[in-house]
Amino acid sequence: MKFVQPRTFLIGYTRIDTTQLREYLRETDNESFAQLLVDNTVSPGEVLCSFYAKLCYKSWSEGKNANITRIRDIEANLHSCFDSGHGSVFEHCSLNFVTTNCSRVFTHELVRHRVGTAFSQTSGRYVALDQIDFVHDPILDDVRGDIEELLVLVEQKAKLIREKLNVDGMDFATKKKVTSAIRRIAPNGQANEIGWSVNIRSLRHIIEMRTNKAAEWEIRLVFNQVAEIVERKFPGMLYGSEVVDTGDGLREYRRLRI
Repeated sequence: MKFVQPRTFLIGYTRIDTTQLREYLRETDNESFAQLLVDNTVSPGEVLCSFYAKLCYKSWSEGKNANITRIRDIEANLHSCFDSGHGSVFEHCSLNFVTTNCSRVFTHELVRHRVGTAFSQTSGRYVALDQIDFVHDPILDDVRGDIEELLVLVEQKAKLIREKLNVDGMDFATKKKVTSAIRRIAPNGQANEIGWSVNIRSLRHIIEMRTNKAAEWEIRLVFNQVAEIVERKFPGMLYGSEVVDTGDGLREYRRLRI
């Protein structure tokens, strides 16, 4: 066994088909929005959100809506949507993450966020319990040795159980059932992996909720990582946030209006 810490990676995000978008803009006589595509500095997914926001008000181009007196660029349009609470347009863009070496304590909390999300997690039915990598909360550092002794014992007993039952000699269907049963002795802190996707609107909500100092340690750690990734790659997605150092090496992200 070994002690591990979670790490999160951004592996994908919504893009746009610029050829089809430009064809639509020509068809509807909104080619001035196409020029905004050239001038903008935000991500393709954010462009898509701005496109849908402008669709709502017919504000791609001047002269399309008599109530519109000026046309905002894409970044200003997005800021206006955040400021006014026009959050639904941010459901059109999703980011795809994978978090490795995370515990089932973390994943059980993460999957509670069901709106605008999708999850794919390491299967305990198919993956044998042959090594217990463990996500250790630093608050238990004083008893780390005791925890390690316990985990080594669980590993040894799990191996012994597999040998007694001759799991390797079983047909696959039976092996799956027995593997599923044996996982019941594994601790919640056992490390696994989860792939997850989330739209911008939901992500802003989750970052605010899960970086809060009152949240569980591991999910705070992961969503500090997530927020830092988003800040580097797509800083506009966290527009309006107030970032507070909590004094324990992590940060809170507040006022992420959705």
